Amino acid sequence: MTKKKLIEIIKRILKTEADIEFLLKLDASELETLVAIIRDRIGLNGSTGA
Repeated sequence: MTKKKLIEIIKRILKTEADIEFLLKLDASELETLVAIIRDRIGLNGSTGA
């Protein structure tokens, strides 16, 4: 997945229009990790979580 696409996913998850283009400095694998962490933290990973 491209870095631009990953940033769009992050913006959608966070429901923000803020400029987060600084995240382009991260590697694609780091962005994928960030997306997974955010999804897990806000409960979008499919689990019921605590």
